[in-house]
Amino acid sequence: MKTYLFALFIMAMPCLLLSQSLKPEVKLKAIHCVKTNFKNLKDGEIIHKNYTFKDGKLLSIKTSDVIQSFFYNPKELLDMTVKERVGSNWKEVINYTYNNNDQLIKFTKKYEEGGELVTKTVTISYEGSRVKVTTKKSTNHQIVLDDIEYVVENGIIVRRSTRDRNQQIVKKVEYLYFKENPIRHKDLLGDKQIKNFTFDDKNSVNALLVQNIFGTHYKVIVPIISWHEEEFEFESIGNNNVLNFSSTAVDAVGKTRKYKYNAANFPVSCSLIESNGIVKTEISYSYE
Repeated sequence: MKTYLFALFIMAMPCLLLSQSLKPEVKLKAIHCVKTNFKNLKDGEIIHKNYTFKDGKLLSIKTSDVIQSFFYNPKELLDMTVKERVGSNWKEVINYTYNNNDQLIKFTKKYEEGGELVTKTVTISYEGSRVKVTTKKSTNHQIVLDDIEYVVENGIIVRRSTRDRNQQIVKKVEYLYFKENPIRHKDLLGDKQIKNFTFDDKNSVNALLVQNIFGTHYKVIVPIISWHEEEFEFESIGNNNVLNFSSTAVDAVGKTRKYKYNAANFPVSCSLIESNGIVKTEISYSYE
């Protein structure tokens, strides 16, 4: 009898494996944001932002007359973005370079500043658990704008130190996690600011987005890039979705989010409230 059951199990194994391999992968199809600023109590300023995707990878972000296009290398990692204004010669170009292990090693941004074309170059090197990041501008290659060192433990950034031109540490931030969600940014040296985040227990739509952009090492790449690009927030590396943000900084703007979810526990909509209701953003998500 045992031999018969074992034989049935062996025969069924290919079917079980096939059914698992055919399990549909969740992919983003589109994101639409409507942001309303009620400083003018009568009507408010309304801004629309649309994200388009192909096979789950971000293709473009369009806001009013500005569109940012995303391009990928043969390994399907983000290679370049081009931001342009319709009807204008204005343009910003960003390039990303990786090593053989798919770790980001260079970030360059070409843009206009004071009527002059400027290239900002961010160089990233890996030394064991430490990641060193330096930023320079083409207007003066001799001056280091940012000299930052990150400490990585178990694949996530746990500390960030900033040095001045004399190599003295002038700022140190510690990152605390709960279930791999970055719940607190705590200044150990500097202005002693503390940022707090709370998360839900559902699948993160932002992590889904950045994973498909930066690949395996997104939990290190995104925090580094977030220092330079507002489209990528540090908190998007979390396994779950951000609910609330608060800070001890005097000028900090609190944020509260409410989500609705689909059967796969991914958000289908989000209501974001800032500045005690002065700014409201309604976000909708669709999936393939």
